[in-house]
Amino acid sequence: RRRRWQPPGAPPQPPGADAWVISRERRESSGPSRFATQAAAICSLAAELDAGGVVLGMPYLADGRRSRECELVEAAAERLREAAPPGLRLLLWDETWTTRLALGPGRHSARRQHWGHAAAACLLLQDVLGAAEVRAYAERRNGRVE
Repeated sequence: RRRRWQPPGAPPQPPGADAWVISRERRESSGPSRFATQAAAICSLAAELDAGGVVLGMPYLADGRRSRECELVEAAAERLREAAPPGLRLLLWDETWTTRLALGPGRHSARRQHWGHAAAACLLLQDVLGAAEVRAYAERRNGRVE
């Protein structure tokens, strides 16, 4: 069994807690340095999982304009690019409405919101993979196979 990477000084985590470790760092850290720590954690996890890329959700407003959080995501993406090993692709993807779609209408408990964010991440990845599949199909159809 492979050993899971954890930030220095972090308590042992149960299996499946990778995302929790990264989000916990985000909550406990503040300022620009937290992105460097996140970047190291994400790069380490990507290497451990032999991931070909990392997807970051861009929180655009409902009307398509950039939100204030878009700048934070772009700053995190830049830190990740600097820390990433060669060949690790980074994709910024529109995450508009993913949480609302995952949660459904109405008010929700904190527990449901937590799982709603996880479900929103799944919707985001599903969207990315669907787009990649469409692109691959179009390239095969046009005779440009990579």
